[in-house]
Amino acid sequence: MALLRLRTQLLIATVLIVCTLTGALLFIVRYTVRSELDKEVKESTEASTRAFQSVQRQREFQLSRTAAMLAELPTLKALMTTEDAPTIQDGSEPFWKLAGSDLFLLARSDGKVLGFHVKKQGWSPSVAEADLKGSAEQGEDAAWWYADSQLYWVFLRPINVGQENNRKQLGVLAVGYQVDSTVAEQLALVSGSQIALAIGDIVIASTLPSPEQSEMRKWIGRKDLGSPVGPRELTLGTDQYQVASVWIHEGPPAPVRCYVLVSLQRSNSFLQRLNRTIYILGISAVFLGALLLSFVSRTITHPLDNLVSGVRALAAGDYMFSITPRGSSEVAELGEAFSKMRSELLVSQRRWIAAERIAALGNAASSISHDLRHHLAAVVANAEFLYEAENLKLNRDEIYQEIKTASAEMTDLLDSLRELARADSAVSPAPASLDQTVRRAVDAVLTRPELRGRRILIRSSGEMEGVFDAKKMERAFFNLILNACEATSQLQGQINVELHSSTESFEVRVADNGPGIPASIRATLFDPFVSSGKPNGTGLGLAIVNKIIRDHGGSVRVEQTSEAGTVFLVKFPRSSRAVSARPQAAVT
Repeated sequence: MALLRLRTQLLIATVLIVCTLTGALLFIVRYTVRSELDKEVKESTEASTRAFQSVQRQREFQLSRTAAMLAELPTLKALMTTEDAPTIQDGSEPFWKLAGSDLFLLARSDGKVLGFHVKKQGWSPSVAEADLKGSAEQGEDAAWWYADSQLYWVFLRPINVGQENNRKQLGVLAVGYQVDSTVAEQLALVSGSQIALAIGDIVIASTLPSPEQSEMRKWIGRKDLGSPVGPRELTLGTDQYQVASVWIHEGPPAPVRCYVLVSLQRSNSFLQRLNRTIYILGISAVFLGALLLSFVSRTITHPLDNLVSGVRALAAGDYMFSITPRGSSEVAELGEAFSKMRSELLVSQRRWIAAERIAALGNAASSISHDLRHHLAAVVANAEFLYEAENLKLNRDEIYQEIKTASAEMTDLLDSLRELARADSAVSPAPASLDQTVRRAVDAVLTRPELRGRRILIRSSGEMEGVFDAKKMERAFFNLILNACEATSQLQGQINVELHSSTESFEVRVADNGPGIPASIRATLFDPFVSSGKPNGTGLGLAIVNKIIRDHGGSVRVEQTSEAGTVFLVKFPRSSRAVSARPQAAVT
């Protein structure tokens, strides 16, 4: 966020805070609702268990009294004395109806079933006889009988005759009720949830619709049946439930488990509405916060923006940019301090410019004086040699050529100074060929004896015809190519000159394989009297290049420099016109 504006940072921070608070609120609400839902499931499970136990006790009391009453009826005892199975089967039906139970059984003392009645078909007397013998062996007065997916809770009473000291057992009477969907519906009514009763992975009674019962059986078959199931979510069909279970009966012949399914539809709908409400509130909070922050941040950041503009103007060299300190006391104090600092910098800058001018004049005078003295000394010495040439038997032509060369060097130095001193443009544009102009400059460079070993390669692309001052341009490229040659070695020097033209402008690249430009002079490379590594360099060559190219409306800069070499890039219009005077600033 360090690269973002302060106003943007404040907005992002506000959005993050609101989103974090909204997310935390959603998490807390969901956790609270889930906790309450788990608590409701637990309470529903406990209520279902208590309801079932209450029904058990009521029916146990009812059936126990019924069994005890029927066992004492004289007519029933008389029926049992016949020991004839068909007679007892037919004669026991009124007693079964009187008991109002789902199961009614009369058997001999040895467990042989003589009369058997059930409301739902599926059990045979032989199966009941086996269950009866098992209960007799266990000495149970109440037992759970299970066969063919039917579960009964049965109460047993002996049928005795005679006095207590001379009592004889005629047989056994059993009455029971079936644990079926009626029992599940009673439990569901009490608990306010769906109920499923299962033995192992078999659902024997349920209040669920048939398709959901089938899915419930598959889900039970995948679970560990060794312990009660803790609250967990379960999807059956299109409905979602929270499921828990308890044991109703854990003993033989089969353990019975009660599953309590609390519908999550209302809870999920409530959560969706709550989430939607919180999202809307969160988005509204973000929008209102951003709107409010836009007004608040304007008061905070506008003075800082004004101060930043002042700093940027100062960095660009504009010491007259006006800022008005306002806002908080700290910002106003900072603005006043900046204004004071800028005034002090302006005074210091003026002093530095004055000192630089004096130093530049001193350097220029020293350099010009040294160069002129050197050339004048050569002229005087050769003039004396020319005077005594006949006596000393010297070649007058060679002496004359030395005097001419020294004079030309002084003239070139003076022309360069006059060129740099011109405040106005001194170019005379005319139709010319850039390719020919550069080639003449290269030929002029290679006429120097010390540079004849340099390899200069010229490549051009595009139309080379344009409108510019060919003589000035030849001098500019002469100085630029000369500078490149002097930066390379005698034997391995390689200079590449690339010319390219577009519809509007020329581009010229001059590349050498020299050691590169020293870092100490890169910033002032195009200033007058800046030179490095050249014993006789005046430091005027690149300054003249810069002046001529700028007079043509173009620019020159160092495109690349390293230990592998340097590339200068020159750009100027194909159709140049004399431009007005510009400040003598270095082009980089």
